[in-house]
Amino acid sequence: MSSDNQLNYGLDMDTIDIADSVIIDVATKTLATIPGIHSLSPRFYDELVEGITHAFGQRSLPGINVKHRKGFIEINIYIKALYGYNLIELSKQLQLEIKQTLKNMLDLDHVKVDVHIEGIVKEKEPTLHGN
Repeated sequence: MSSDNQLNYGLDMDTIDIADSVIIDVATKTLATIPGIHSLSPRFYDELVEGITHAFGQRSLPGINVKHRKGFIEINIYIKALYGYNLIELSKQLQLEIKQTLKNMLDLDHVKVDVHIEGIVKEKEPTLHGN
């Protein structure tokens, strides 16, 4: 891993760098495709922690963060779900979709996705899907 929080792939003499912000963008766009997710749930201390975690090999956006672990990438996602959805199935679908999308787009195999449901919202409130 390079010091600026990027994944490096060495292909003979060539190198491909993938920034953490790209991983976050892919995960965020995947979230918007899954019914039952209302929004990311920023935690009150996200902005305070951002400067500290960035120095230790972590990148975050309010409600989502990427951590580099030994041998794998860990993504923590904090969401608000829509009322009436099976939260366990919703979480499993989110984990699967993010892992598959990261594999297909970035060739990332070793990804751990932890979903944290921070609240439930009635369907009438605006969502990630723009409803």
